[in-house]
Amino acid sequence: MKKVLIVDDLQQNLYMLEVLLKTNGFEVEKAGSGNEALELASKNKPDVIVSDILMPGMDGFALCRTWKADEELMSIPFIFYTATYTDPRDEKLAYSLGAERFLVKPMEVNEFLANLHEVLEEKSTHSLPQSPQSGEAAPEFYKEYNEALIRKLEDKMLELQKSNQRLSALFQASSILHSPKSPNETISIILKTIVEIIHYENALYFSIAEDSKDLILEAYTGFSESAIQTLKEHKVIHKEEKSLLTKVANYRKPLLVNDVSQEPNCIRFDASIQSAMIIPVLLEKKLYGVIGLYSPKLNAFTQDDEESISALSNNLAIAIDNYRNQERVTKQLEKISALHYIDMAISNSMDLSTTLNILLEQVTTQQHIDAADVLLINKDTGECQFSAGRGFLFNTIADDAIRGDQSFDKRSVKSKTTIQISGLTGEKLTPKYIEMWEKEKFKMYMAVPLLSKGQVVGVLEVYNRSDLSPDSEWVDFLNTLAGQAAIAIENSIMLEELSQSHTNLIFAYDATIKGWSKAMDLRDKETEGHTQRVTEMTMRLAKAMGVNNEKMRHIQRGALLHDMGKLGVPDGILLKPGPLTDEEWVIMKQHPQIAYDMLSPIEYLRPALEIPYCHHEKWDGSGYPRGLSGEDIPLAARLFAIVDVWDALSSDRPYRPAWSSERVMEYLQSQSGKHFDPRIFDEFNKVLRDYTRR
Repeated sequence: MKKVLIVDDLQQNLYMLEVLLKTNGFEVEKAGSGNEALELASKNKPDVIVSDILMPGMDGFALCRTWKADEELMSIPFIFYTATYTDPRDEKLAYSLGAERFLVKPMEVNEFLANLHEVLEEKSTHSLPQSPQSGEAAPEFYKEYNEALIRKLEDKMLELQKSNQRLSALFQASSILHSPKSPNETISIILKTIVEIIHYENALYFSIAEDSKDLILEAYTGFSESAIQTLKEHKVIHKEEKSLLTKVANYRKPLLVNDVSQEPNCIRFDASIQSAMIIPVLLEKKLYGVIGLYSPKLNAFTQDDEESISALSNNLAIAIDNYRNQERVTKQLEKISALHYIDMAISNSMDLSTTLNILLEQVTTQQHIDAADVLLINKDTGECQFSAGRGFLFNTIADDAIRGDQSFDKRSVKSKTTIQISGLTGEKLTPKYIEMWEKEKFKMYMAVPLLSKGQVVGVLEVYNRSDLSPDSEWVDFLNTLAGQAAIAIENSIMLEELSQSHTNLIFAYDATIKGWSKAMDLRDKETEGHTQRVTEMTMRLAKAMGVNNEKMRHIQRGALLHDMGKLGVPDGILLKPGPLTDEEWVIMKQHPQIAYDMLSPIEYLRPALEIPYCHHEKWDGSGYPRGLSGEDIPLAARLFAIVDVWDALSSDRPYRPAWSSERVMEYLQSQSGKHFDPRIFDEFNKVLRDYTRR
């Protein structure tokens, strides 16, 4: 397994890269700075390093130069992975330092992994280039390095300049508007400021409806309620209507009317009005609304008034724009947060149902939808089946029988397109589905197919109890959420398939182990059936000692393989009917080591080697092959040791008959504290009593 050292000062970046690499079979070590990376590499060299550039202290360029100057590290490939240093000159500098790759974030996962594998392959087949930055080349390096830093500084200064300009505009608005929290507050403050400047109390504000472009009365001051009611009864002021307000909105220029009686298009909602001034609320040619000022005097407004109010209207436009931008950013952040939340659920949850419920929570919350569900395609029948739902008043939606051949979900699956319905008029649906729709009081429906590798794996359904006219942004995000659902489903399918493959592989391994143990029993006729008996009894004893299930599996495999090392013992010694000579015992005592040497290269079996390797060790340290004592002997080997001796003494052998159970127990007790762990002997005595009662 190849080891990758990743370097980044942002923990989130480290985490995401670590997950990506580990899931693709790499060992990962992390560092938060260049100095930390060098320290880790000096202790345990990686196969490749992947580093960010912009970091405090020692940045990526400095790290690379130091790395390639180190005789022990220079042969290890260096990959830059950056989102800030993206200038071609930065790339040139990186390669001049000896880097093998210069990768720019974000990058497709497959492309990133391909580059990583290419670099590792190049390392194994070619000698990697060393850094040219030594001796006379050092000044050139510092020149290029300083230029890179200056470029970044200039970029930061430009960003700061733009930010200062933005802050300046915000400061102007806030100095006038006292930091309003919403457009309505902003408008109220503006209107109050206006009437203070022009010393009149009659002002109106109309916003522009984004969909219809109609003028909508948002705020007013100085007018009686009856005058406002008269204005409201005029209903909506359409952009096509010929009025002073719409004229200003259409031409986006201020208008002064010294005598409204001479203007037939002036709305006479207040008989006292004699003159008017109408100002567009503009920001960079974008119209946000219209301010209407009215006076009971003729010729009440001057050019100075127009300039003053225009300046304030500009501040109003800035404030409204800032608020809307903030709203947009907030919504975008909420969406990003929702996607991240779902991504974490997909990454960390093994349960599809949990992930889908989290996703539906985000769908209903972010899209302001009353109810939603996910239907999954049954692989056997091809039918859509309810999997998870949220926001429904009744459980009827979970009944797959409510759907028929003409159901919306089937149409979406067949066409691989989104279906949107407003009402059920003219739809050929099952009575149960119509009943569900009416009971839930739904008015709008959408079905989004969940596509994985071009195939429909399910359908995301959304329902709403009021009319909804979603814009493209709303639809796009819903499709994004549907994509997340498809990923979750695909991961679940892959996990299920992987789990089944893993189970099949374990069965195959265990069958092989049993085959080996059977072969040993057939070779050593005097111990025929011994392996099965000691394995069963060792498992009973381990369970009584509170060993967990995972450890139990390794104990079982170890017990089955306990005498595997005897394959390396000559038949003349292994099958000798009489006592062994001292020289023969030396050879016989090698079988635990032989077992370890044979089986340790098999990674799958390493946790099970405690028994084959150590079952002849004794509590007092007089055993073999290593002379371990006490709790230095693995627990599994201590458990097996007493079971192994018990079975050997209780079984007939060519050179002696089986001992009586009383004689066996007397011997085992005599060896407690010598050969056997006293605590395990006591527990074995209890297990054996229970075993013999059956």
